[in-house]
Amino acid sequence: MKLGGGSRLHPKSCLGYIAGKIKGSFKIKLIVLLSCMVTLSFALAGWMVYRSNIQLMEDEISKQFSIATEQALNRLEMSFQEINRVSLSITLNPSIERFLKENIVYESDSYTQFKNRKYVEEQLNMLLVDAPSIRSVFLYNEKGELTVLSKTGASGEPGTNDLTRLMEKLEPHRGNMVWSRAEAVSAIDPNGRRTVLIAARRMLNEKLIPYGTMVMVIEESLVSKVLRELMHNGRGKLLLLEPMGGMLYSNTDQSEAEQLLQLAQESYPQHVEMDGITYLFVRHELIPAGFTLYGGASLQEIQRRNKDIIRILVFAGIGIILLSALLITISTRTLLSPLGHLMQGLRMLRSGDFTVRVKVNSGDELGYIGDSFNNMAEQVSELINKVYLAQISQTESELKAIQAQLNPHYLHNLFNELYWKLYSNDQEETALLIHAISEMLKYSLKPVQTDTTLGEELNQIRNYIKIQTELFTGEIETIIQADESLLSLRMMRSLLLPVVENVFVHAFRDMDQDRVLRIKAFLLDEALHIEVADNGCGMDQETLRTLTEAEDVLQDGNKLGIGYKSVLRRIQLVYGSAYGVKITSSKGNGTVIHMTLPIKSGTPGSHEEGDR
Repeated sequence: MKLGGGSRLHPKSCLGYIAGKIKGSFKIKLIVLLSCMVTLSFALAGWMVYRSNIQLMEDEISKQFSIATEQALNRLEMSFQEINRVSLSITLNPSIERFLKENIVYESDSYTQFKNRKYVEEQLNMLLVDAPSIRSVFLYNEKGELTVLSKTGASGEPGTNDLTRLMEKLEPHRGNMVWSRAEAVSAIDPNGRRTVLIAARRMLNEKLIPYGTMVMVIEESLVSKVLRELMHNGRGKLLLLEPMGGMLYSNTDQSEAEQLLQLAQESYPQHVEMDGITYLFVRHELIPAGFTLYGGASLQEIQRRNKDIIRILVFAGIGIILLSALLITISTRTLLSPLGHLMQGLRMLRSGDFTVRVKVNSGDELGYIGDSFNNMAEQVSELINKVYLAQISQTESELKAIQAQLNPHYLHNLFNELYWKLYSNDQEETALLIHAISEMLKYSLKPVQTDTTLGEELNQIRNYIKIQTELFTGEIETIIQADESLLSLRMMRSLLLPVVENVFVHAFRDMDQDRVLRIKAFLLDEALHIEVADNGCGMDQETLRTLTEAEDVLQDGNKLGIGYKSVLRRIQLVYGSAYGVKITSSKGNGTVIHMTLPIKSGTPGSHEEGDR
């Protein structure tokens, strides 16, 4: 069935589009979508909590470790002050000063020197009782000769290279303590060597006159005991630098110590990775002594706890997703129940039941969709009923039209029989006239929307002129100009006949002789042009104006413009405003009608179907 404009209505295709938009899996898609949104929100919140937790834990560890490091450094300061006090007591001791000076000039005999050395060693031993970490004291005179040695432990004199570097450090200093790290001979260690700390200073009297050099060998436990307590878990890294920037103590290997020394100028706190473990390092400086302590706390425990937090977040996320999916399923089943009713109504509507209506229990968007569905179903039902009635009416009209064509068809057959009868009785002219009438009748029986060719249209013009010349007195000179190549071009049926008919009815109405009719077809500007010219009576300007204005109607029952206006209207409807008819005429000088048509080739068919 068809509606206006040639569009086809199909209930299943119309409703199938709507039903296709609302799939049965809509609830599943909604649940998945909402679950993904919940998952994304939870993941984002979990990540923010995770990062915030790491930052808080690192800040807290950094704060606590910084406090512990500062406290350890303060304890070291007390030990360093004790060492400094002992060294000053030795330096300012008059007996020791006198002994070192006498040892240079050799003013005393051997016994006196031995007695003085023993006296000095006893005084040193008494001073070292208050500083048990000092294992050996070496006193050198101004010539750099070892004069006095006091030992309370197993550590011996440092190596020559260590002493040389230490003496080089002492050169720019006068009275200040210089620290270093060295390897000393040990009688109890398996390899015969022991790592010790060395403290040295130039010995100045009260008048700041140098008289010797003092070197003290100190057990590494002076600092290691305090710093090991700082690293009670054994996972931290420590680096203690003496005032001149040399390494005094470290619990790291050589490569790690060098790595920390390279980072000495960086800002702190900072993260340093060693052996796959991240350490949070802080730095504290002991002022005015100048010792610097770098302490690194392992974040391995934080990382382990963070992994536990991640696992907890994952399990919690899975639980939240499952619970959210359950709640969403329950809520969507309640909220989207009207959608299920709508789906059921659409299925019934697609099956052809246009009486179906859905229940509307809410005033929300789904309720609006339900109301729209009911209105659509009612309108579609009414429209289908109208289309069916229109189809029935159209069928009846077609039957009547076919029946109306039967009589002219039989009349055409009767003309053919009459033609052969006259032709067999040697009445050739009458037979040809009957044949021309029969051909025109046959031509007129074809539907007007079926295209014809220029050649066929001109043949019908010739038949019409033949009939006119036989029925009316006087000759008519007819000139038809058209190239052979133009005769096969397609055009609408019966465009020229109404124009030529107007020529005989109006233009030649009062003329008995010298009548000339010229028809010319040619191509110009990618269009087919046809001119129909006569030398008839013409028309005045008022008639011409009324004729060319399609909205006007001629007065007093004048039928002059009926054929012309029908041709003009048909051309505009089928071919568009780019094509049409122009008329030129003046009173007593004939009329020229100029048609402009599109160039169309091929087999003639329906112009209504081909041009739209």
